[in-house]
Amino acid sequence: MSVRVAHIINSDIGLRIHGHNYFTYLQGRGYEVEVVCSPGEFVKGDMVTEEGIAVKAISFPSRYTPFNDLKAQVQLIRHLRRRRYDIVHTHGVKPGLMGRVAARLVGTPIVIHTVHGFHYWDDMSDLENRFFIWIERFAARFCDLLLSQNHEDIDFAVREGICVPDKIRFLGNGIDIARFRPDTVSSDQVVAKRRELGIAPDEKLVGMIGRMVRLKGYYEYMQAARLLHERGEGIKFLAIGAAQDNATAISPPELIAQYELQDSMQFLGMRNDIPELMAAMDAVVLASYAEGIPRVLVEAAAMGKPAVGTDVRGTREVIVDGETGYLVPPRDANALADAVSQLLVEPDRAQEMGRAARQRAESHFDERFYFWRTDRAYRRLIEAKLSEDRLQGLKELPLEAQGLTI
Repeated sequence: MSVRVAHIINSDIGLRIHGHNYFTYLQGRGYEVEVVCSPGEFVKGDMVTEEGIAVKAISFPSRYTPFNDLKAQVQLIRHLRRRRYDIVHTHGVKPGLMGRVAARLVGTPIVIHTVHGFHYWDDMSDLENRFFIWIERFAARFCDLLLSQNHEDIDFAVREGICVPDKIRFLGNGIDIARFRPDTVSSDQVVAKRRELGIAPDEKLVGMIGRMVRLKGYYEYMQAARLLHERGEGIKFLAIGAAQDNATAISPPELIAQYELQDSMQFLGMRNDIPELMAAMDAVVLASYAEGIPRVLVEAAAMGKPAVGTDVRGTREVIVDGETGYLVPPRDANALADAVSQLLVEPDRAQEMGRAARQRAESHFDERFYFWRTDRAYRRLIEAKLSEDRLQGLKELPLEAQGLTI
């Protein structure tokens, strides 16, 4: 009898990009994996992926709209009751809350939640922060285990009373380091990509990749680009990512016009050639206000690129300040501009940082690490809450995974 698992996520981009290898790995180990996610460009409705993963489309609006939220909750409860999963694994703030509550209401034996960074920012009001901490405390009561992408969120969860220490474990995050590596893109491909973008051989190129929302720090990125333009540094910039339809969405073309960056900034939208684009860059930037583990910085590190990021939870677990790149205060465009400039005027130092970043990616951010930790967590809970017999339909854990802690 197979173990049936539902992952509840807030975006079809997560299904197509971030979660593709994750779900495929679990399916390959013998789990019967299904996904519940909001419809979007990739998921128009209920479907089955090419890998045979069934997808249920339920909209989780980013805004807090009582009627639509109640509608989604009812749909989710009905779906979970009908499918009778053994494990429900939630991701994100709203799907995490709604999914955990729904799973417990229908009697799902095992409920797990991955923390992709708590919704707690230094510049939010105390009332807002208290509210979101209360939500996390409440939601944590409805699950068996929390898996954190970074170490700092574990300390935060325990300190703020979200859960007891035994209920949260380190999961990590990572990418396919075989796909993202410097030698996968030839020098001829780099020249061709820069020519495609209209970048001269002697021009410096900086890129920022992320969802087009305020949280990612695009305002500060544009402001920093403007400052560097005014200094006459002649740097070219890219903004890459999927457009969003929510309350915090931003319009890169409007920002480019607002900061008069038409001659130095390009908005490329959603792209499928990220390794090639990164290979063409001299540095990668992420100016976000909060993160779990920022995959774009992990990808940059794996490509051997130095990076500039904000000194926030998650990001400082990827960038080692002064060794693999630079950390700057969040919402500080001047500091961001200075750090970018420092990277670009010291090419030998930047290359050294890039090599160190690749080494760190290999030792810390191979996606197989968090695949294996998830698998181990599932097996322990199956044995404890279902029965040891239910493990017989699963393939053995790889030998490399058996020494990992969870």
